[in-house]
Amino acid sequence: MNMTPLDAASAVLLGGSVFGIVAAGLFALARRGKTTGLTPRTALERAGSYAVLGVLLLIAARVGVPGLAVLFGVIGAAGLYEWGRLFELPMHHRIAIVGAHFVIIGAIAVGGVAAAYWLVGGLVLVGALWPVIRANTGRAMRDLGFAAVGVAMISVMLAHGVALGVEHGEAGIALVLALAVACAFSDVGAFVAGKKFGKTKLAPNLSPNKTREGVFGNIIGAALGLVAFLPAIVPAFGVPFCAVLVPLVAAGSIWGDLLESAAKREAGVKDAGHWLPGFGGILDRVDSLLVTVALGYWIAKLWGAG
Repeated sequence: MNMTPLDAASAVLLGGSVFGIVAAGLFALARRGKTTGLTPRTALERAGSYAVLGVLLLIAARVGVPGLAVLFGVIGAAGLYEWGRLFELPMHHRIAIVGAHFVIIGAIAVGGVAAAYWLVGGLVLVGALWPVIRANTGRAMRDLGFAAVGVAMISVMLAHGVALGVEHGEAGIALVLALAVACAFSDVGAFVAGKKFGKTKLAPNLSPNKTREGVFGNIIGAALGLVAFLPAIVPAFGVPFCAVLVPLVAAGSIWGDLLESAAKREAGVKDAGHWLPGFGGILDRVDSLLVTVALGYWIAKLWGAG
């Protein structure tokens, strides 16, 4: 019996989650008692966070577009909550951007990208009311600006993943899974290569720990993460498209990471939050995916794939 693209992607995601836990356990045993570098506790916490997010993504994917919309809705709402705290947005702004986020994700899940025609104009008009209704001449436009940027960076980016499922069905959802795992591998690859060979700073003003040598780790990690998903995505999207995904994921991972670093630098914080074990906040974990899933959608759109 032939597996569907979603079946194949689901099997890879589940196997990858289990492998990550086992690998982290072996790493923790090998570095038991070490206090420098990546500690055993942090390694296990990160592997656990990856595994939990992987299982949640797997469950959402098996449900289909509605499941993906719910998961991205929750992730985006958590990210926007962190965003509101970073820039000290008033409570009514925080509530408003979370509400706008659910409207965006829900509208795309139900109506596809055609919903963007009324979403853009409607949300802009509603947003333009805030400086008038809740007048604060000291920071009204500043708060509106940060709220709008948060919705664009988080809600709109995540909506591209839902749109992939709407437009390409199971193959699109399988592609979302592949992009998510490839992002995680790309981040890990960059960390390992940077620690081992990193000498030249990539963006010292934004993220001093990132190096140009680590970029090669990004590319290798992205390739390794995508290889396992080839049986799931090649039949629908083709080999050339999948080859293009490797540099796309690597670039998207770096781009998203540095973009969030720029936001945290401006806010004057190290982590977006403190509740996700091993990482900090949800934005610290999904920053790479935000850009990558949007790039994946548009490459598929322009390519005419699927």
